[in-house]
Amino acid sequence: MLIIERYLAREILRPALGVFAFLVVVVLVFYASQLLGRAAVEGFPMEIVASMALLRLGIFLDVLIPIALLLGIVTGLGRLQAAHEITALAAVGGGRRRVVYALGVWVLALAIVVAGLSMLFRPWAYAMVYELERQMLAELNLERIEPGRFQVGDQIWLLYAEGRSDGGLDDVMVHQRMPDFDGLLRARRLEQVEEAEGVIRLVFSGDVNSYRIEHGGSGDLIGRFSRFDVLFQARPPPEREQLRRAMSTLALAESVEPIEMAELHWRLVSPLSVLVLGLAAIAMSRINPRLGQSARVLSASVVVTIYFSVLGVLINWLEQGSLGPWPGVYMAPMAVLLILAVRYWLVQRGPGAPL
Repeated sequence: MLIIERYLAREILRPALGVFAFLVVVVLVFYASQLLGRAAVEGFPMEIVASMALLRLGIFLDVLIPIALLLGIVTGLGRLQAAHEITALAAVGGGRRRVVYALGVWVLALAIVVAGLSMLFRPWAYAMVYELERQMLAELNLERIEPGRFQVGDQIWLLYAEGRSDGGLDDVMVHQRMPDFDGLLRARRLEQVEEAEGVIRLVFSGDVNSYRIEHGGSGDLIGRFSRFDVLFQARPPPEREQLRRAMSTLALAESVEPIEMAELHWRLVSPLSVLVLGLAAIAMSRINPRLGQSARVLSASVVVTIYFSVLGVLINWLEQGSLGPWPGVYMAPMAVLLILAVRYWLVQRGPGAPL
């Protein structure tokens, strides 16, 4: 029987690996295309772009693994059922219990992997992502400025330089959009000096002209200087939305704030989703074998979409304080388990339908 269990596990999990590889490529291409577009426009270093794409892919693995497991088991069991191998196994005293035993160890191992990803890797990855984003979102970074082109720092800053020399920019114009007016600085030279952590000093020198431009009006010269310094916070401090995702699981467990409890629930429910969706996949493989593989895969896709959509809604409700911590987001896996239990009871009552 050990040989049979290995064979079943191999034939069932092989499609899951294929689905997982496909999903990883799709997600990686999605994130890479987004980041490469920003890199092309704003001149981000390629190593930062690659790191961001890989980190975001890693963060998404606690969703990709349960999805791949569900679709892979449904596909693999569907093949065995279509080839009548499940029927032959039942004839020698195996049946679906043997399938459950063959998959149980692997599903449990995947649940442990997802637990590690969600509780340990996820906060570390988010901390790294936010640090890289702060580096990428610096309003002005002279090292990224390409002479002869407008550099958009964010919704406030716009910079243009005619040339570059000695680590600075020559013949520059900096436009700053404010709520009530626009500011404009023109100078022959612009240099950047790093101050305290996250603070940058821009030093304008050589015939510096400062203008104030009223919205819808003309510009007024408000000052001429031989040197003009500007200090600003290049790396904004992380918001609470970011902090809670980068918090350790132990720190989240000690918090009573709804937004942090929601993050904790997501990390705890992720490995549970692997177990629940694995059981759901085994149950779904029994759905009318005459419908074929496409019907099973479509049904599995609908189930996993609904499951994670409901999970997302419950997370949002918990963040807003409109949902209590218990049962909280656990209502989603509990509902799936209840449906599976009812279905198992109905199958057991049906004539000639052994598990």
